[in-house]
Amino acid sequence: MNNSEPLTPHEEKLTAYFDGCLSAAEAAAFEREHPEVLAEKASTARLGDVLRAHSVAPAMHHADFFNHQILREIAPAPAPARRAAWPLWRLAFASVCCLFAVLGIYQTFVKVPARPRNFAQVLSVTAGDPGITAEVIDGDGISVVWVDGLDYLSKDYVLE
Repeated sequence: MNNSEPLTPHEEKLTAYFDGCLSAAEAAAFEREHPEVLAEKASTARLGDVLRAHSVAPAMHHADFFNHQILREIAPAPAPARRAAWPLWRLAFASVCCLFAVLGIYQTFVKVPARPRNFAQVLSVTAGDPGITAEVIDGDGISVVWVDGLDYLSKDYVLE
């Protein structure tokens, strides 16, 4: 049918009969109501057989494009891949990077460098004045130069 008008109920039933979409009971009832459809169905089947046997399919230009379009339309939609926000290997890599960053900051800005037990080693002690005695006292990792015989400084003395 080439018109755009809707099919009548008779035309719908006739089309369903020719296509073989009616049940056996409905087809038998339709044949009883319209006995001419048996001859029409037989001639339609013969015409279809002749067309299938002798007609040549038209050459389709750009067949690959149309096949691609058709396959894209009928292809099932891929299921969305469910990915974890942070896979385990990324989490481990981020943790190691953070650990190195924290260690670098600690080594650079926070940690006080290790000092030797003594900043200076006292080799000899001599006093320029015979009335003054000086001696080195070592104990518990501390070296102290003890000077004895000096006068006390006044409270208003300013060291220059």
